[in-house]
Amino acid sequence: MKVLAINGSPRGEKSSTAHILNPLLEGMRRAGATTEIVHLSKLKVNHCVGCYMCWTKTPGKCIQKDDMETLLEKFINSDAVVLGTPLYHFTMSGLLKNFIERTLPVCEPWLVENPNIPGATTHPERYKKPSAMALVSPCGFPEFNHFDALSAWFKHYVKEVGRKNLGEIYRPSAEALSREEMQDYFKTYYDSVRTAGEEMVKLGSVSEDVEEQLKWNLFPGDSETFRKRANEHWAAIIEKYKKQDE
Repeated sequence: MKVLAINGSPRGEKSSTAHILNPLLEGMRRAGATTEIVHLSKLKVNHCVGCYMCWTKTPGKCIQKDDMETLLEKFINSDAVVLGTPLYHFTMSGLLKNFIERTLPVCEPWLVENPNIPGATTHPERYKKPSAMALVSPCGFPEFNHFDALSAWFKHYVKEVGRKNLGEIYRPSAEALSREEMQDYFKTYYDSVRTAGEEMVKLGSVSEDVEEQLKWNLFPGDSETFRKRANEHWAAIIEKYKKQDE
């Protein structure tokens, strides 16, 4: 299996998103997959201008000349794609949304009945790959319900385009994942992420046991305890900048 991971975090390699994607891909490699991770923050991917030239004048190719041309080739030549995004306003980052919109050339303009959803309308696809997708997303809030809208979108998306859903990994209380001095603390969690990656390749899904492991509370205590600690952290940072300005 050839796996392409798309990191939609503006913080790139240093992001909490990348700190989840990396062990996930490591687990996939353990299961025999070849993997590549792309950080959108390092690329020039213009927004879609809605001209439909990729359907008419240059079928299958966008008329814009930027890094999406190479990235789209990687996308359609992958067996599976892992989308990674921080939770921004309860959905995906602008970087990832921009990338998804620029995949329009994979479709043809015709309106046909969706073979995956009887009675629904869709566009036929030019390519059969990727055939499977997964989603990874961290957020700073301590509760899982903040991912509800993003999860609903992803489930609908893979169903609409006929992709197998390999799994969704959501990680609340995740801001600290990006701190290098705390990486040893998260070792148990990363081990579970690696196992999830192995299962995605070997089983085509994540087992219930591993899904439960992935819900491990990174920090002991309830939401109120977490909010108190987080607020103390932000207050300290704000105070530091105040002193610098004095």
